[in-house]
Amino acid sequence: MKKITTLLTIFLLASCVSPSDSSSSILDSSSNSISSSEPVVLPNLVFSKLITGTASRNNVIELYNATSLTVDLTDIRIDFYSNGSLEVTASIPLVGMIDANDYYIIGSANQTIENLDVSFDLTYQSGSLPYNGNDYLALMYEDTPIDVLGYLGSDLDYSKNVTMIRLGTVAQYQASTEYNDNQFIRYIPDYFKGLGNDDHQIKTFEQLYEGPQLEERYKLLPYVQNGSTTTGGGGAVITYNSSVADGDTAFFSSGNGFPGGSVRYYYINTPEVDGSYTDAEPWGYVASKYHKEYIMKDKQNSTFYVQSIPGGALKEVNGRNLGLIWVNGQLAQFLIIREGLSENVGLAYGASDLALTDRDVPYLTFLRFAEQQARENGWGTKGYPIKEEGEKSPDWNYQAQGGVGALATTNPVWYPHIELPW
Repeated sequence: MKKITTLLTIFLLASCVSPSDSSSSILDSSSNSISSSEPVVLPNLVFSKLITGTASRNNVIELYNATSLTVDLTDIRIDFYSNGSLEVTASIPLVGMIDANDYYIIGSANQTIENLDVSFDLTYQSGSLPYNGNDYLALMYEDTPIDVLGYLGSDLDYSKNVTMIRLGTVAQYQASTEYNDNQFIRYIPDYFKGLGNDDHQIKTFEQLYEGPQLEERYKLLPYVQNGSTTTGGGGAVITYNSSVADGDTAFFSSGNGFPGGSVRYYYINTPEVDGSYTDAEPWGYVASKYHKEYIMKDKQNSTFYVQSIPGGALKEVNGRNLGLIWVNGQLAQFLIIREGLSENVGLAYGASDLALTDRDVPYLTFLRFAEQQARENGWGTKGYPIKEEGEKSPDWNYQAQGGVGALATTNPVWYPHIELPW
């Protein structure tokens, strides 16, 4: 590793500098080390990956130095605030150096994954790394935070059962003292093969916003779990759409273990239309219109797959099939969420969520990013009145009944924000 020839006082700026900014006046090109001619600005050192292991002894933290300078880790540490604590409950001082544009991996001596410890730059000797998925982590220089993970004073599970990888390419990594949950992509648990490299396939917001793809392996799995008549095997079988009921229910033909009939779309719940047991809600007829007239527009020339939920129920409480619907390679649930036409998806990753993945990223991760973008845009159910300047539903009269609101039309004029490829 490169060596820092002279240790200087490090002055921290309010916002970390980019690699190009940090190298202009503090790099001695002749020795490629930090010069002693002027104060040093702390480089852009970030949490790049966080593995909250299925076994806590396999917790791993990865840092990345996104600058062109070697960083001496003297006086840099990670503070842990466990389970919503407002006080530091544990600290790990860092040692050694981290090269420019390089990784620094921290794991525990009691880890159980073969050869995993070979990648460690620092081995923690006091048990498992002290976090469990709901803790606040702060990368510190003396008493000043450099980068953070999680929510101080909260025990919200934000990294439980997943591997968190910072969004973007390594050249885009930027430290921040304000945690933004959408700056991390949730991968499958125990994603150790991603440590010390940038080889993971899903990196950018643009990739997430395109939605998941149906991997071929699911077409080889059984629709019904072997040995069961009520549990899904995760298999995807080709089918045909016969009709659409509303925004989240449609009818499909049978085949290869799928009994056919009504399918209630897993993961989503669109607003209601008028029915025998339901009253219309804002955006209900818009969601139904989008489903019927756009997603299922060209049924004769479209390819449909219905996918069961691995380890999940094949039917919901009202007797309808429960599954995922793929149309021309696109997940229908993702398209509906992307337009803001569903209630919020869940935050927790259960066993079924982690078994439904594309390139090691759960479908739920794609859905959560699409939902957040709809929220920021103020689209559909994420618009008015939640967001004052957001969209108002064209099927709803918000002033009717003294401001309670009432259905305005069952045939609203509405167009998707994002054009479908068919």
